[in-house]
Amino acid sequence: MALEGTLHDFALADILQLIALQKKTGLLTLRGPADTVILGFDGGLLVSAESQARRIDTRLGTLLVKTRSLSPESLAKALEIQGQTLQRLGFILLKNGFCDADQLQAGLDAQVRKIAYGLFRWTDGDYVFDPQEKIDYDREYVHPIQVESLLMEGARMIDEWPIIQKVVRSPELVFQRVPVGQRVEPAEDRDDVEEIGEPAGSRARERRDGPIRVSRAEWAVYELVDGRRTVGDIVDRTFLSEFEGSKAFFDLLSRGLVEEARRTGVVDERGVSSVEVPIVRPSRLVPAVLAAVLVALLGAASLIQHRNALNAFTVPGRRVAAVAGFQKALSLSRLRRLSEAIDAYYLTQGRFPDSPEAIVEAGLLGPAEILDPWGRAYRYILQGETGKYYLVGFGPEGKTDTDLFFAHAAVGGGAGSESYSGSKKEIILIQ
Repeated sequence: MALEGTLHDFALADILQLIALQKKTGLLTLRGPADTVILGFDGGLLVSAESQARRIDTRLGTLLVKTRSLSPESLAKALEIQGQTLQRLGFILLKNGFCDADQLQAGLDAQVRKIAYGLFRWTDGDYVFDPQEKIDYDREYVHPIQVESLLMEGARMIDEWPIIQKVVRSPELVFQRVPVGQRVEPAEDRDDVEEIGEPAGSRARERRDGPIRVSRAEWAVYELVDGRRTVGDIVDRTFLSEFEGSKAFFDLLSRGLVEEARRTGVVDERGVSSVEVPIVRPSRLVPAVLAAVLVALLGAASLIQHRNALNAFTVPGRRVAAVAGFQKALSLSRLRRLSEAIDAYYLTQGRFPDSPEAIVEAGLLGPAEILDPWGRAYRYILQGETGKYYLVGFGPEGKTDTDLFFAHAAVGGGAGSESYSGSKKEIILIQ
Protein backbone atom coordinates (compact mmCIF):
# COMPACT_ATOMS: atom_id res chain seq x y z
CA MET A 1 0.00 0.00 0.00
CA ALA A 2 1.37 3.38 -1.03
CA LEU A 3 2.02 6.16 1.50
CA GLU A 4 0.68 9.50 0.29
CA GLY A 5 -0.41 12.91 1.50
CA THR A 6 0.67 16.56 1.54
CA LEU A 7 3.74 18.23 3.00
CA HIS A 8 1.44 20.34 5.16
CA ASP A 9 0.24 17.22 6.98
CA PHE A 10 3.48 15.24 7.01
CA ALA A 11 6.83 17.06 6.80
CA LEU A 12 9.57 15.90 4.44
CA ALA A 13 11.87 15.05 7.38
CA ASP A 14 9.19 12.79 8.88
CA ILE A 15 8.66 11.01 5.56
CA LEU A 16 12.38 10.37 5.09
CA GLN A 17 12.77 9.16 8.70
CA LEU A 18 9.89 6.72 8.27
CA ILE A 19 11.38 5.29 5.08
CA ALA A 20 14.80 4.96 6.74
CA LEU A 21 13.55 3.40 9.99
CA GLN A 22 11.47 0.81 8.17
CA LYS A 23 14.26 0.25 5.61
CA LYS A 24 11.85 0.64 2.73
CA THR A 25 12.68 0.08 -0.93
CA GLY A 26 10.76 2.10 -3.52
CA LEU A 27 10.18 5.47 -5.15
CA LEU A 28 9.13 8.66 -3.35
CA THR A 29 7.50 11.15 -5.74
CA LEU A 30 7.12 14.75 -4.59
CA ARG A 31 5.10 17.20 -6.67
CA GLY A 32 5.46 20.91 -5.99
CA PRO A 33 4.25 24.05 -7.78
CA ALA A 34 7.44 24.32 -9.84
CA ASP A 35 8.90 20.81 -10.03
CA THR A 36 8.35 17.07 -9.63
CA VAL A 37 11.15 15.12 -7.96
CA ILE A 38 11.50 11.35 -7.68
CA LEU A 39 13.78 9.88 -4.99
CA GLY A 40 14.81 6.22 -5.08
CA PHE A 41 15.44 4.25 -1.86
CA ASP A 42 17.06 0.86 -1.39
CA GLY A 43 16.68 -0.59 2.10
CA GLY A 44 16.04 2.87 3.53
CA LEU A 45 19.09 4.43 1.83
CA LEU A 46 18.83 7.17 -0.81
CA VAL A 47 20.28 5.90 -4.09
CA SER A 48 18.82 8.07 -6.86
CA ALA A 49 17.14 11.42 -7.55
CA GLU A 50 15.51 12.87 -10.65
CA SER A 51 14.08 16.35 -11.25
CA GLN A 52 11.74 17.14 -14.11
CA ALA A 53 12.22 20.92 -13.98
CA ARG A 54 16.04 20.70 -13.78
CA ARG A 55 16.48 17.54 -15.81
CA ILE A 56 19.07 19.03 -18.16
CA ASP A 57 21.01 20.77 -15.38
CA THR A 58 21.20 17.70 -13.13
CA ARG A 59 21.67 15.04 -15.80
CA LEU A 60 24.90 13.16 -15.19
CA GLY A 61 26.57 13.96 -18.51
CA THR A 62 25.79 17.68 -18.30
CA LEU A 63 27.06 17.81 -14.72
CA LEU A 64 30.35 16.12 -15.67
CA VAL A 65 30.84 18.57 -18.54
CA LYS A 66 30.19 21.60 -16.30
CA THR A 67 32.68 20.32 -13.73
CA ARG A 68 35.30 19.79 -16.45
CA SER A 69 35.38 16.04 -15.81
CA LEU A 70 34.13 15.31 -19.34
CA SER A 71 34.50 17.08 -22.67
CA PRO A 72 31.38 18.04 -24.67
CA GLU A 73 32.68 15.97 -27.58
CA SER A 74 33.04 12.87 -25.40
CA LEU A 75 29.53 13.34 -24.01
CA ALA A 76 28.08 13.61 -27.52
CA LYS A 77 29.86 10.40 -28.54
CA ALA A 78 28.71 8.59 -25.36
CA LEU A 79 25.08 9.63 -25.92
CA GLU A 80 25.30 8.40 -29.49
CA ILE A 81 26.54 5.01 -28.26
CA GLN A 82 23.81 4.93 -25.61
CA GLY A 83 21.16 5.51 -28.25
CA GLN A 84 22.41 2.48 -30.16
CA THR A 85 23.09 0.08 -27.27
CA LEU A 86 20.73 1.35 -24.47
CA GLN A 87 23.58 0.81 -21.99
CA ARG A 88 24.04 2.94 -18.88
CA LEU A 89 25.79 6.22 -19.55
CA GLY A 90 28.25 5.58 -16.70
CA PHE A 91 29.24 2.22 -18.17
CA ILE A 92 29.81 3.78 -21.59
CA LEU A 93 31.90 6.64 -20.18
CA LEU A 94 34.21 4.27 -18.29
CA LYS A 95 34.46 1.64 -21.02
CA ASN A 96 35.57 4.23 -23.57
CA GLY A 97 37.88 6.09 -21.17
CA PHE A 98 35.89 9.33 -21.37
CA CYS A 99 36.23 9.76 -17.57
CA ASP A 100 37.59 7.76 -14.63
CA ALA A 101 35.75 5.93 -11.82
CA ASP A 102 36.36 8.67 -9.22
CA GLN A 103 34.92 11.35 -11.50
CA LEU A 104 31.89 9.19 -12.22
CA GLN A 105 31.26 8.46 -8.54
CA ALA A 106 31.59 12.14 -7.64
CA GLY A 107 29.20 13.08 -10.44
CA LEU A 108 26.57 10.53 -9.43
CA ASP A 109 26.76 11.57 -5.78
CA ALA A 110 26.54 15.28 -6.62
CA GLN A 111 23.59 14.68 -8.94
CA VAL A 112 21.59 13.06 -6.12
CA ARG A 113 22.54 15.60 -3.46
CA LYS A 114 21.91 18.68 -5.61
CA ILE A 115 18.31 17.56 -6.10
CA ALA A 116 17.67 16.18 -2.61
CA TYR A 117 18.95 19.25 -0.75
CA GLY A 118 16.71 21.50 -2.81
CA LEU A 119 13.65 19.71 -1.38
CA PHE A 120 14.27 21.10 2.11
CA ARG A 121 13.26 24.55 0.89
CA TRP A 122 9.84 23.31 -0.29
CA THR A 123 6.88 24.63 1.72
CA ASP A 124 4.08 23.07 -0.33
CA GLY A 125 3.49 19.93 -2.33
CA ASP A 126 2.11 16.39 -2.45
CA TYR A 127 3.96 13.13 -2.00
CA VAL A 128 3.42 9.45 -2.68
CA PHE A 129 5.72 6.54 -1.81
CA ASP A 130 5.43 3.47 -4.00
CA PRO A 131 7.08 0.37 -2.42
CA GLN A 132 8.93 -1.87 -4.88
CA GLU A 133 10.84 -5.11 -4.72
CA LYS A 134 13.94 -3.64 -6.33
CA ILE A 135 15.28 -0.24 -7.41
CA ASP A 136 17.29 0.01 -10.62
CA TYR A 137 20.44 2.09 -10.11
CA ASP A 138 24.17 1.85 -10.80
CA ARG A 139 25.14 -0.20 -7.75
CA GLU A 140 28.82 -0.34 -8.67
CA TYR A 141 29.39 3.41 -8.65
CA VAL A 142 26.60 4.90 -6.53
CA HIS A 143 27.32 5.28 -2.81
CA PRO A 144 23.96 5.05 -0.95
CA ILE A 145 23.31 8.08 1.25
CA GLN A 146 22.26 7.70 4.89
CA VAL A 147 18.98 9.52 5.48
CA GLU A 148 20.10 10.78 8.90
CA SER A 149 23.10 12.57 7.36
CA LEU A 150 20.78 14.06 4.74
CA LEU A 151 18.45 15.31 7.49
CA MET A 152 21.32 16.80 9.47
CA GLU A 153 22.51 18.72 6.41
CA GLY A 154 18.93 19.77 5.65
CA ALA A 155 18.44 21.13 9.17
CA ARG A 156 21.73 23.01 8.95
CA MET A 157 20.74 24.42 5.58
CA ILE A 158 17.40 25.72 6.89
CA ASP A 159 19.14 27.37 9.86
CA GLU A 160 21.93 29.01 7.86
CA TRP A 161 20.21 29.96 4.57
CA PRO A 162 18.72 33.25 5.87
CA ILE A 163 22.14 34.43 7.07
CA ILE A 164 23.98 33.31 3.92
CA GLN A 165 21.45 34.89 1.58
CA LYS A 166 21.97 38.30 3.18
CA VAL A 167 25.54 38.18 1.82
CA VAL A 168 25.28 35.93 -1.23
CA ARG A 169 22.11 37.68 -2.35
CA SER A 170 21.88 36.35 -5.89
CA PRO A 171 23.51 33.75 -8.15
CA GLU A 172 24.32 36.68 -10.46
CA LEU A 173 26.78 38.23 -7.99
CA VAL A 174 30.45 38.31 -8.96
CA PHE A 175 33.31 37.99 -6.46
CA GLN A 176 37.02 38.61 -6.83
CA ARG A 177 40.00 37.40 -4.81
CA VAL A 178 41.56 39.58 -2.12
CA PRO A 179 45.41 39.61 -2.26
CA VAL A 180 46.91 37.94 0.83
CA GLY A 181 50.50 37.37 1.88
CA GLN A 182 50.17 33.60 2.23
CA ARG A 183 49.36 30.70 -0.03
CA VAL A 184 45.77 29.41 0.06
CA GLU A 185 45.36 25.64 -0.15
CA PRO A 186 42.76 22.95 0.61
CA ALA A 187 43.02 21.20 3.98
CA GLU A 188 43.67 17.45 4.05
CA ASP A 189 40.78 16.86 6.45
CA ARG A 190 38.14 18.86 8.31
CA ASP A 191 40.22 19.21 11.47
CA ASP A 192 42.95 21.06 9.52
CA VAL A 193 40.58 23.77 8.27
CA GLU A 194 41.44 27.10 9.85
CA GLU A 195 38.78 28.57 12.13
CA ILE A 196 36.83 31.50 10.70
CA GLY A 197 37.11 34.60 12.81
CA GLU A 198 40.19 36.62 11.88
CA PRO A 199 40.31 38.25 8.42
CA ALA A 200 42.85 36.68 6.10
CA GLY A 201 44.47 40.03 5.31
CA SER A 202 45.04 41.23 8.88
CA ARG A 203 48.50 42.00 10.27
CA ALA A 204 48.13 39.25 12.87
CA ARG A 205 47.75 36.75 10.07
CA GLU A 206 50.65 38.11 8.09
CA ARG A 207 52.92 37.37 11.04
CA ARG A 208 51.94 33.69 11.00
CA ASP A 209 53.85 31.04 9.12
CA GLY A 210 52.36 28.51 6.76
CA PRO A 211 49.50 28.55 4.25
CA ILE A 212 45.85 29.43 4.80
CA ARG A 213 43.95 26.13 4.82
CA VAL A 214 40.34 26.14 3.68
CA SER A 215 37.74 23.38 3.32
CA ARG A 216 37.39 21.35 0.13
CA ALA A 217 34.15 23.13 -0.71
CA GLU A 218 35.77 26.54 -0.23
CA TRP A 219 38.73 25.51 -2.37
CA ALA A 220 36.47 24.26 -5.18
CA VAL A 221 34.94 27.75 -5.29
CA TYR A 222 38.09 29.78 -4.58
CA GLU A 223 40.09 28.36 -7.49
CA LEU A 224 37.34 29.45 -9.91
CA VAL A 225 36.87 32.99 -8.55
CA ASP A 226 38.26 35.40 -11.14
CA GLY A 227 36.17 38.59 -10.88
CA ARG A 228 34.17 37.67 -13.99
CA ARG A 229 32.27 34.42 -13.32
CA THR A 230 29.00 34.69 -11.40
CA VAL A 231 28.20 32.72 -8.26
CA GLY A 232 25.78 30.53 -10.21
CA ASP A 233 28.33 29.83 -12.94
CA ILE A 234 30.99 28.81 -10.40
CA VAL A 235 28.63 26.55 -8.41
CA ASP A 236 27.59 24.85 -11.67
CA ARG A 237 31.26 24.10 -12.37
CA THR A 238 31.65 22.26 -9.04
CA PHE A 239 30.08 19.17 -7.49
CA LEU A 240 28.46 21.37 -4.83
CA SER A 241 24.76 21.94 -4.26
CA GLU A 242 23.35 25.48 -4.37
CA PHE A 243 23.51 25.71 -0.57
CA GLU A 244 27.02 24.23 -0.29
CA GLY A 245 28.33 26.59 -2.97
CA SER A 246 26.70 29.67 -1.45
CA LYS A 247 28.02 28.75 2.00
CA ALA A 248 31.53 28.35 0.55
CA PHE A 249 31.31 31.90 -0.81
CA PHE A 250 30.04 33.12 2.57
CA ASP A 251 32.93 31.43 4.41
CA LEU A 252 35.54 32.75 1.98
CA LEU A 253 34.13 36.25 2.43
CA SER A 254 34.23 35.79 6.22
CA ARG A 255 37.91 34.79 5.97
CA GLY A 256 38.67 37.92 3.95
CA LEU A 257 39.80 35.89 0.92
CA VAL A 258 37.18 37.20 -1.55
CA GLU A 259 35.15 40.38 -1.96
CA GLU A 260 32.25 41.42 -4.12
CA ALA A 261 33.30 42.84 -7.49
CA ARG A 262 31.39 45.83 -8.82
CA ARG A 263 30.58 45.69 -12.53
CA THR A 264 29.71 48.22 -15.20
CA GLY A 265 27.13 47.77 -17.91
CA VAL A 266 29.69 46.59 -20.48
CA VAL A 267 28.75 43.24 -21.98
CA ASP A 268 31.38 40.61 -22.78
CA GLU A 269 31.45 38.00 -25.57
CA ARG A 270 29.06 35.75 -23.65
CA GLY A 271 26.50 38.53 -23.29
CA VAL A 272 27.26 38.94 -19.57
CA SER A 273 28.03 42.26 -17.91
CA SER A 274 31.37 41.45 -16.34
CA VAL A 275 33.72 44.43 -16.42
CA GLU A 276 34.92 45.40 -12.95
CA VAL A 277 34.91 48.95 -11.63
CA PRO A 278 38.55 49.67 -10.79
CA ILE A 279 39.34 50.13 -7.11
CA VAL A 280 40.57 53.66 -6.47
CA ARG A 281 43.62 53.60 -4.20
CA PRO A 282 44.70 56.63 -2.13
CA SER A 283 47.52 58.89 -3.25
CA ARG A 284 50.91 58.60 -1.52
CA LEU A 285 50.48 62.18 -0.26
CA VAL A 286 47.36 61.32 1.68
CA PRO A 287 48.81 59.05 4.44
CA ALA A 288 50.69 61.89 6.19
CA VAL A 289 47.54 63.98 6.45
CA LEU A 290 45.50 60.99 7.58
CA ALA A 291 48.09 60.15 10.23
CA ALA A 292 47.85 63.64 11.75
CA VAL A 293 44.07 63.48 11.79
CA LEU A 294 44.18 59.99 13.31
CA VAL A 295 46.45 61.15 16.18
CA ALA A 296 44.04 63.98 16.96
CA LEU A 297 41.04 61.63 16.90
CA LEU A 298 42.76 59.12 19.15
CA GLY A 299 43.49 61.84 21.70
CA ALA A 300 39.86 62.93 21.73
CA ALA A 301 38.61 59.35 21.85
CA SER A 302 40.73 58.58 24.92
CA LEU A 303 38.81 61.26 26.83
CA ILE A 304 35.32 60.04 25.95
CA GLN A 305 35.84 56.32 25.25
CA HIS A 306 34.04 55.24 28.42
CA ARG A 307 30.81 56.91 27.24
CA ASN A 308 30.48 54.77 24.13
CA ALA A 309 28.05 51.91 24.79
CA LEU A 310 29.47 49.92 21.87
CA ASN A 311 33.12 50.23 22.91
CA ALA A 312 34.48 46.84 24.05
CA PHE A 313 37.89 48.22 25.01
CA THR A 314 37.10 50.69 27.78
CA VAL A 315 39.24 51.04 30.88
CA PRO A 316 38.07 49.30 32.96
CA GLY A 317 36.85 46.83 30.34
CA ARG A 318 33.20 45.92 29.86
CA ARG A 319 31.28 43.50 27.71
CA VAL A 320 29.44 44.83 24.65
CA ALA A 321 25.79 43.77 24.71
CA ALA A 322 25.68 43.23 20.93
CA VAL A 323 28.70 40.90 21.02
CA ALA A 324 27.36 38.99 24.02
CA GLY A 325 24.00 38.62 22.28
CA PHE A 326 25.63 37.24 19.14
CA GLN A 327 27.64 34.70 21.14
CA LYS A 328 24.53 33.60 23.01
CA ALA A 329 22.62 33.16 19.75
CA LEU A 330 25.53 31.14 18.35
CA SER A 331 25.56 28.96 21.46
CA LEU A 332 21.81 28.37 21.14
CA SER A 333 22.23 27.36 17.49
CA ARG A 334 24.95 24.86 18.42
CA LEU A 335 22.76 23.40 21.17
CA ARG A 336 19.99 22.85 18.64
CA ARG A 337 22.35 21.07 16.25
CA LEU A 338 23.67 18.91 19.08
CA SER A 339 20.10 17.98 20.01
CA GLU A 340 19.35 17.03 16.39
CA ALA A 341 22.53 14.98 16.26
CA ILE A 342 21.55 13.09 19.44
CA ASP A 343 18.20 12.26 17.83
CA ALA A 344 19.92 11.06 14.66
CA TYR A 345 22.33 8.95 16.74
CA TYR A 346 19.41 7.38 18.60
CA LEU A 347 17.60 6.57 15.35
CA THR A 348 20.62 4.83 13.85
CA GLN A 349 22.15 3.19 16.93
CA GLY A 350 19.03 2.38 18.92
CA ARG A 351 20.50 3.99 22.02
CA PHE A 352 21.63 7.33 23.37
CA PRO A 353 25.23 8.45 22.90
CA ASP A 354 27.40 8.05 25.98
CA SER A 355 28.79 11.55 25.50
CA PRO A 356 28.86 14.36 22.92
CA GLU A 357 32.21 12.96 21.75
CA ALA A 358 30.33 9.88 20.50
CA ILE A 359 28.42 12.20 18.15
CA VAL A 360 31.75 13.32 16.67
CA GLU A 361 32.98 9.73 16.34
CA ALA A 362 29.78 8.87 14.46
CA GLY A 363 30.52 11.67 11.98
CA LEU A 364 27.32 13.60 12.77
CA LEU A 365 29.11 16.75 13.99
CA GLY A 366 32.61 18.19 13.97
CA PRO A 367 34.70 18.56 17.15
CA ALA A 368 34.14 22.33 17.29
CA GLU A 369 30.35 21.93 17.00
CA ILE A 370 29.98 20.28 20.42
CA LEU A 371 31.67 23.22 22.18
CA ASP A 372 30.20 26.61 23.06
CA PRO A 373 31.63 29.85 21.57
CA TRP A 374 34.10 30.03 24.47
CA GLY A 375 35.47 26.52 23.83
CA ARG A 376 33.67 24.82 26.73
CA ALA A 377 31.84 21.49 26.42
CA TYR A 378 28.08 21.58 26.96
CA ARG A 379 26.70 19.58 29.88
CA TYR A 380 24.82 16.49 28.70
CA ILE A 381 22.35 14.94 31.17
CA LEU A 382 20.56 11.67 30.36
CA GLN A 383 17.49 10.56 32.32
CA GLY A 384 16.95 6.97 31.27
CA GLU A 385 13.66 6.32 33.03
CA THR A 386 11.66 9.00 31.22
CA GLY A 387 13.44 8.85 27.90
CA LYS A 388 14.57 12.45 28.20
CA TYR A 389 17.92 14.09 27.92
CA TYR A 390 19.03 17.58 28.86
CA LEU A 391 21.60 19.93 27.36
CA VAL A 392 22.93 22.82 29.41
CA GLY A 393 24.90 25.81 28.13
CA PHE A 394 26.90 28.45 29.94
CA GLY A 395 27.39 32.21 29.88
CA PRO A 396 30.69 34.02 29.29
CA GLU A 397 31.73 33.56 32.94
CA GLY A 398 31.12 29.80 32.83
CA LYS A 399 27.90 29.92 34.86
CA THR A 400 24.80 27.98 33.79
CA ASP A 401 22.54 30.09 31.55
CA THR A 402 18.85 29.29 32.01
CA ASP A 403 18.15 30.46 28.45
CA LEU A 404 20.50 27.74 27.19
CA PHE A 405 18.74 24.79 28.83
CA PHE A 406 17.21 22.08 26.61
CA ALA A 407 14.85 19.40 27.95
CA HIS A 408 14.09 17.02 25.12
CA ALA A 409 12.57 13.59 24.54
CA ALA A 410 14.52 11.59 21.98
CA VAL A 411 12.89 10.70 18.66
CA GLY A 412 11.07 7.42 19.03
CA GLY A 413 11.68 7.40 22.81
CA GLY A 414 9.23 6.92 25.63
CA ALA A 415 8.98 5.91 29.22
CA GLY A 416 9.88 2.32 29.87
CA SER A 417 11.81 1.84 26.66
CA GLU A 418 14.39 -0.90 27.13
CA SER A 419 16.92 0.80 24.90
CA TYR A 420 17.56 3.60 27.39
CA SER A 421 20.73 3.25 29.43
CA GLY A 422 20.71 3.67 33.21
CA SER A 423 18.58 2.10 35.91
CA LYS A 424 15.33 3.44 37.29
CA LYS A 425 15.43 7.02 38.61
CA GLU A 426 19.10 7.28 37.67
CA ILE A 427 20.51 10.46 36.16
CA ILE A 428 23.83 10.16 34.36
CA LEU A 429 25.94 13.34 34.33
CA ILE A 430 28.56 13.50 31.61
CA GLN A 431 30.87 16.47 32.08
